[in-house]
Amino acid sequence: MRKRSAKFEKIVKLAASEERRYAEATGASQQRLNEQIDRLGELSAYRHNYSRDASNSRITSAAQLKDYQSFLDRLDQAVAAQQQIINDCELMLERHRRHWMSKKHRLESLERVRERYQREEQQVADRQAQRVADDRRPMAKRFDPE
Repeated sequence: MRKRSAKFEKIVKLAASEERRYAEATGASQQRLNEQIDRLGELSAYRHNYSRDASNSRITSAAQLKDYQSFLDRLDQAVAAQQQIINDCELMLERHRRHWMSKKHRLESLERVRERYQREEQQVADRQAQRVADDRRPMAKRFDPE
């Protein structure tokens, strides 16, 4: 008959695989968030530079002023949209992190159970080995009243 710890090993391996998948998903979410934050920084820097450069140039007509203001509005919309993407990425990252931590705690619990089974099995094996050793000792030594 197979030992409990050996039977339990398959469960632990499955849990470890699942935990690893969630860890990878969390890492991918973190990477996506970092990329979106970088993109927001680029958009904000572009908007700032465009605004600075345009204010240093001469706007000579109402049409130029309207185009300038329209483009700034579109940049502001892009910055706001990018901020919303970041907010969504943060929520997704937190969701992935919670799932990962749940799977990690479950794996740790399963590993503790497996270790307990292994300790119990080792104790049983040690007692059996001791009994065999005791049975092999000569009778006189076992009952020596010294």
